[in-house]
Order: sequence, then C-alpha cells, then structure tokens
Amino acid sequence: MTSSVLLKIFAGLAALGVIAYCCLWYAAGEPSNSWLLRLALAAFLITLVMSVVNPETRPRLMLRFLAALFALFTLIAFAADVSRPPVDGVPGGAISLMQHLQTWSPAFVASLQRSATATVDPFFWDPVLTSVLNLPGTVIFLLLTIACGYLGRPRRRIRIFANDY
Repeated sequence: MTSSVLLKIFAGLAALGVIAYCCLWYAAGEPSNSWLLRLALAAFLITLVMSVVNPETRPRLMLRFLAALFALFTLIAFAADVSRPPVDGVPGGAISLMQHLQTWSPAFVASLQRSATATVDPFFWDPVLTSVLNLPGTVIFLLLTIACGYLGRPRRRIRIFANDY
C-alpha cells in the first residue's frame, strides 16, 4: 500500500466523519457526542502530516498558492502595524492577531473560544491558542509564509547514470 493510497483513505475518513456528525446533528436537532469530530480531526491531522512528510504526495501547487496568500497577509499586517498613529504619546507598534480579530469580528473570537473549549478542551483555548494568537499578526503570517513556501518548493530531480563507460 503506497502513501498516496493511505493519504486518500485518511482524507476520506476525515470527510466521512464530518459528514456523519453533520447528518446526526441535523437528524437530532442538537449536537451529538463529539467523538465523530475527534475522529475526523485525528484523520485530518494524520493526512496533513502524511502529505507534508512524503515528498511524493505533497500538494506543491496549493502550498505555493498559500505561501503567496500568507505573504500578502504579512504585507497587509505589516502596513497596518507601521501606519498606526501614536496614541497619547505611545508610538504605534505591532498588533497581535487576537487584537485584529477582536477589532474586525468579536463574534468570531467568541465562537472560536466556545467551540475550542466545548469540543477539544478548555486547556486548548486558554494557554495554547491564546498564546499563539497574542503574537503579532505579521510574525504569524510570516511563519506561515515560510512554512508553506518551504514545503511547496519544487522537487529536486536527481539524474543517475549507472552505465556510463
């Protein structure tokens, strides 16, 4: 069994887990037990790790597109940080991604907190996710740009000529 077949199996398992959870939620009218979502999340993480580790199954074109998109977000966040006027003598500086999200959509931050504490664990929200979201937005998007650019790089071709006399 090749890694691309395993990748397809785990991706299908993740999709089927989410579909089954949504169907049970729709039929019952209320959220069911979250074991299906945890199964889908585990299968998705396995799929993600397999696609990143194996160079044959890595979606290079998508990763290059994401690197360009994150680079655009980096430039926008940097421009927002640099163009902030000083307030009460305090110079403008880097804004954390959490501050950006709370400014643009506080309902999204509240729903993200509710869903993270309800499905995974309250520990996941408070020290883990908030510490990541409190980093400057420019740094987060720059790290995502570098990671996607590195993983989406073209594969190096190796030419071996064993029978040259």
